[in-house]
Amino acid sequence: MKQDKKNQSESEAVAEEIINEAMEEAVSEDQRKIQELQLLLANSLEREKRVLADYQNLQRRSQEERMAFIKMANKDFCQILLQPLGHLSLAATNLKDRGLDMVIEQFWKELQNFGLMEIEVLGQKFDLKTMEVVDKKGEGEKVIEVVRKGFMLNGEVIQHAQVILA
Repeated sequence: MKQDKKNQSESEAVAEEIINEAMEEAVSEDQRKIQELQLLLANSLEREKRVLADYQNLQRRSQEERMAFIKMANKDFCQILLQPLGHLSLAATNLKDRGLDMVIEQFWKELQNFGLMEIEVLGQKFDLKTMEVVDKKGEGEKVIEVVRKGFMLNGEVIQHAQVILA
């Protein structure tokens, strides 16, 4: 009987050891799964950040392209209007019609509100960025006559002033 109790005690110890090993394996398996899930979560979060950054860059680039397109369209529109408006101004000067002068003045004011500005060059020193020389009388670098007015749209030259230097 003592032998039976001893055997039973040993059996219980072995069973307990097997249970402990199984539990340790289960715990280590669970820890391994937790680590895998944490790694997957970290990768997913990193991927989400990259995708969000890509989306924000796309939005910014798209907005910049849209603004560049609008700016180019505005520039083309103003360039198209400059020559006929210049001719109309010359005609108004010769006709001395007060009504026509008022309309032309209003037209210029609206273009100024739009961002169009005349480049003042008469009496100025020659500037390659804003002027083109069409004639030169002497060796001077000062503008004595304006052949064609120059214009800027929102700070960008869209028509260089054609000038005569002396």
